[in-house]
Amino acid sequence: MFKEFALLGAAAVAAITGYATDAFGVGQPEAVEGRIYHYVRSNQDGSGAENVYVYRAAYNRLEIYKSSERCVDAGFVTAWVDSETGNATVIQGGRLMPEARHENFATISYDGAATMLRAEAALPDRMVRQQVRVTEPIFHLYDADLATLSVQTMGLDDPRQGFSFALPTIWTEPEDGQYVRHLGEANAEFVRAEEYQGTAALRFDVTGSAFGDNGGPLWLDAQSGHVLGAQWGIPNRPGMDDFSIRLVETEDSGDAGWQALLTDHFAGCPTV
Repeated sequence: MFKEFALLGAAAVAAITGYATDAFGVGQPEAVEGRIYHYVRSNQDGSGAENVYVYRAAYNRLEIYKSSERCVDAGFVTAWVDSETGNATVIQGGRLMPEARHENFATISYDGAATMLRAEAALPDRMVRQQVRVTEPIFHLYDADLATLSVQTMGLDDPRQGFSFALPTIWTEPEDGQYVRHLGEANAEFVRAEEYQGTAALRFDVTGSAFGDNGGPLWLDAQSGHVLGAQWGIPNRPGMDDFSIRLVETEDSGDAGWQALLTDHFAGCPTV
């Protein structure tokens, strides 16, 4: 089950106060509640691809559904985030069930006073309770596929000034028994404005102790600041070689659209 817990792993994703300050500090509001972001996460060569859908259910709550295809196991995550920094105060991870239901079996919480990131999960044979110290003021769980990173970047007056964050992760197949890890710090430095798959974007070079020599580019939407894509040299889950994520589309269909998407995953599928 801890393996499926890694499916909370991303996107990738964002919820702010319901509006976004544009990337150039103009302050043009953009409604974001009710928006669904569809990402694809894979190795940089395209292998191991998985769909990651992020729903901005509220200004401080994200819901994430991810799976390689319909009718197979799918992860479902709910994250409560700080609306300015993107720090996830509580994350509940589990699996999607038929009829848009979900089952939780793991919880991650951050204790700001103790600067501890704590995880608890129900494995088939035991409970796992672990923690790691995260002292940096802003962090993003790497296996959440840059989901909460969009909260931070959409809240910046001008991301071109650069920004930093810590990068902890849940590693679901640890040889040393340590599931909860702190990889180090990531630093994003603005490179240039360019197009990313037909969208006006801001490109950053992301380096830092979290990556060693294996950082890479990050693209943000030039208007709203949300994550468009990234290519980094270290994987965010077991079985992968590196990391790539790209935004495929967005849809402003609200709760009705989200429930329809979740329901469709198992609709008409053979039962086991």
